[in-house]
Amino acid sequence: MLSIFLVFVQLFSTSFFVYIFDYQVDDKVNQIGIILLGILVGLIVMLLVLYLYIEVFYQLLGKKKPMTSMTKHKMATQMVSIPLHLTHTKITIVGKEHLPSNPGFTIYSNHTSLMDIPLYMYAFYDYPVAFLAKEKVKNIFAIGKWVEALGGVMIDRENTRKGAEAIIKVIKHVKMGLTMVIFPEGTRSKDPKKLLPFKEGSFKVALKSKAPLVPMTIVKKEKVSWPRKKEVTIIIHEAIPYEEMKGLKSQELSAKVEKVIKSAL
Repeated sequence: MLSIFLVFVQLFSTSFFVYIFDYQVDDKVNQIGIILLGILVGLIVMLLVLYLYIEVFYQLLGKKKPMTSMTKHKMATQMVSIPLHLTHTKITIVGKEHLPSNPGFTIYSNHTSLMDIPLYMYAFYDYPVAFLAKEKVKNIFAIGKWVEALGGVMIDRENTRKGAEAIIKVIKHVKMGLTMVIFPEGTRSKDPKKLLPFKEGSFKVALKSKAPLVPMTIVKKEKVSWPRKKEVTIIIHEAIPYEEMKGLKSQELSAKVEKVIKSAL
């Protein structure tokens, strides 16, 4: 809905600019320079409207509502869905029946691109999805502060003490009822069909939160067409309840989950 509104703002701003500075001059739309400038003005206005939207709702909801507020999460999902719409991304979800009814669980997934975060928020619209993310994510213009407001946790992998504190915070957030997404590879894989070595320490979250662990695999396929379309399939594997993993070490659980995720690539 937000994407449609922003497209309308862009088209209206462009049309109004061209009408004022081209059509009214000679009752014709014939100045290429004015048309191109109008398109640029339309884009600037659209970005300003988006910035105001993000800021206003951060002040009204982001700062005031609790992390588990579904109103806040659904509002944020409207924002992050924009790049998915712009890139013509088609999402297919397989295995929804494996999702726990209680939102307090962990998702462990392969990491293919920066789009994985909006992808999961959009795909699981009815869950309060948050992420274990790199420290620099909070510096993203306008939307960075939303990450922590939604329950996201920043991790500094260069600082062992802060890394341990981040893991403890994620565990608390799962117990609060957030659906925490963890990318055990720690960074994006350049080849979406291959996994990088898993960070075994990330599995302490699943073991200590005592919540179900849901392995998921992101499978990507690009269609050669115009406009270019992206097809993404999220495969939800069978959830691993705490009873099945409580006797395992982090390394053993890591190997088990890696095998499951890899099976769908």
